[in-house]
Amino acid sequence: MFENRRISLAAAMFVMVAASARAQLPGAPVLQNAWVGRGFVGAFNLGGGSGEAVYAGALSWAPASGWFQVSAGVGGQTVTGDDDDDGGRVAYGFRVAMPIIGIDRSFGFGVFAGVGGGGPRGLFVSTFTGDTLARQSPPTRIPVGASFGWRRLTGNGRGLSLYAAPSCLFLTGEGAKAALFRAGLGADLGLGESFGLTGGLELGQNRSGVGGPSGTIYGLGISYAFGRP
Repeated sequence: MFENRRISLAAAMFVMVAASARAQLPGAPVLQNAWVGRGFVGAFNLGGGSGEAVYAGALSWAPASGWFQVSAGVGGQTVTGDDDDDGGRVAYGFRVAMPIIGIDRSFGFGVFAGVGGGGPRGLFVSTFTGDTLARQSPPTRIPVGASFGWRRLTGNGRGLSLYAAPSCLFLTGEGAKAALFRAGLGADLGLGESFGLTGGLELGQNRSGVGGPSGTIYGLGISYAFGRP
């Protein structure tokens, strides 16, 4: 029993890596592992591509049972190639994930849903009339999807996890509505019982002029497990 518990904790350590970055932050890929990590995990994440970049911190928590996980993140987002952009804004996100199959196995399946967005862009002055006009706020992003994964443990909290996370990304805000099919491909690497790395890509349908992802975006993260049941 002790050995099984040790293996379970080791598995939780390295699958927490991407789990800590699971909040849906604009400018970061929608990555979701098939498993969740028990306890608290903090992470620093960065994402880019598709004309966006985001730098953010995230925090996740899951109970000892491991049946669900909640995560939240906040950071700064910049948009390139936008003459009306003020150089940056706050990005935030929240996500809930639930493993369905494979909590203590090599293959897993789970589901997730989230919501995220960015702060208002402020004001700008029209060069034609001199009037002060309100900029449009970026759309809210609501991903709903599933995750399929495989993992291999090598002991002492070290291991590798590979997973795919197809999702439907709903965009809504200020009259702009759309539903895009996107897919994330990710890998988590456990460096020990507390530290881990994650990386991944998201690709799929473009924003179609309503805001949101317009191509492939990438994400990188480093996490630390500082509390667990």
